[in-house]
Amino acid sequence: MLYFIPLTFVGLFTLPATLPVTHAVPNSAITFLGGPPSIQIAGKASGDITHAEWGSVQRVQLMGCVPSAQVVEVAVCIKDCKGKNAELRAKGDAFTGEMLSMIANLPPGTPFTITVKVVDGERKEWTVPPAHFVWKG
Repeated sequence: MLYFIPLTFVGLFTLPATLPVTHAVPNSAITFLGGPPSIQIAGKASGDITHAEWGSVQRVQLMGCVPSAQVVEVAVCIKDCKGKNAELRAKGDAFTGEMLSMIANLPPGTPFTITVKVVDGERKEWTVPPAHFVWKG
């Protein structure tokens, strides 16, 4: 004998279609979304950065790495007026006041690059591509 269960009853026994899943660590500049490792500032991986966006930046954000990964060094690089690289480095994931000022004082349209050194809990280094931005002022 065959029994048919109306679909209205099936819905009573299934989980909701949207379950919250998060990997965010409280008070951390690291967000785990999967995929290849990348860095972000002001919620962007590249592109134009305005004065308002840059004003909210304090740290570089690490995306897509293993949970134990952390930024141990951050660098900001621009080309000076002679076309030579001018770079500032700092330990950890926080931008220094000098870094923040250097970018904030660039002429609009100036490109800059952010690079990081990342290691995980076992001290293994992770390659993270540089992030390229253009200062819009």
